[in-house]
Amino acid sequence: MSLDRFQQAWKTESSLVKVTFDADLVAREVQNSNDAFRSMIFWRDVREVSVALVLIPIWITMGILMSSPWTWYLTIPVLVWIAGFMVTDRRLHPQLPRESGEPWLIQLKESLTEVEHQIWLLRNVFWWYLLPPSISIAAFFVHSSWKMTGSWWGAILLTFFPGIVVYFTYLWIYELNQRAVERQLKPRRNDLLQLISYLEGECSEEVNFELIRIASSLSKTDGRKGHNGES
Repeated sequence: MSLDRFQQAWKTESSLVKVTFDADLVAREVQNSNDAFRSMIFWRDVREVSVALVLIPIWITMGILMSSPWTWYLTIPVLVWIAGFMVTDRRLHPQLPRESGEPWLIQLKESLTEVEHQIWLLRNVFWWYLLPPSISIAAFFVHSSWKMTGSWWGAILLTFFPGIVVYFTYLWIYELNQRAVERQLKPRRNDLLQLISYLEGECSEEVNFELIRIASSLSKTDGRKGHNGES
């Protein structure tokens, strides 16, 4: 019986099926959800780092072909920063393998720590992901416009419209990340907190039903139904 059908049968008072609490079933569902969430974060990081590194030679080639000014190349250290930040963050907050037979409560607390760290990353995405390229792009536009017009006022005017495009693009990216926090990461954190609270307390029929309900809801925030948290 799947977890959703298990939950439905539990809730149906008139059901003729005898339903008993299956702790192993709930534990497996939570474990599968945590594994899917970890996989989503891992491949997101791989994608972001790979894109940043691949863009470096492309950026250099474009600069040479277009005879771009030196400010064009300011984006290269920005790309290195983004890739380096994510690799360093991964090393500082590694996804340690689950040990066989590890208590369920310990696994949940480790998952909670991982989710809280992802919330911190997305809440601060402006500072480490969006601001650095904003500075390098702005420097390039202003410098190029100044070379074309020979005046700072001309440079500001020519930079205004591209700047508006960049601003709204980055605003959209920022809002996507904050929406992911509100719709997926925070609900997931709340579910984990509730699971931990119930497991640390006394079990009853009502508590057992809550464990089933929360475990079922975790599958909606683990990435198996579509999610890209960050940028």
